[in-house]
Amino acid sequence: MDAQRFLELAGDDELLQFLRRLPMVAGNDDGPVTLPDLIYEMKLWPFVVEAWKRVDGEPGFPGRILQMSKVYKRAEAELEELTGEKRRLPRVIDLTVFLDIYSNEGLP
Repeated sequence: MDAQRFLELAGDDELLQFLRRLPMVAGNDDGPVTLPDLIYEMKLWPFVVEAWKRVDGEPGFPGRILQMSKVYKRAEAELEELTGEKRRLPRVIDLTVFLDIYSNEGLP
């Protein structure tokens, strides 16, 4: 699904959930997230949702960090295989945002 289609189809709750989680996984080592980075994350999101269903994880903070890493690795590989698109810069996990989401919302 392309980024524009994602925005057209996503309901308010789905879009807000996506945007709240974005800082957790979309940071870049070399600077801020750009518009092309945001578009990539929107295209990646359906793959992430599916990967969460298929990647097992262990309970607790360390287990979920490892699970999230595997989820995004799988999702990125599947998106690349389908479209040829790759993440522009390495992904950085914002641990503060991760802890907040893990503690208050839970992971998918």
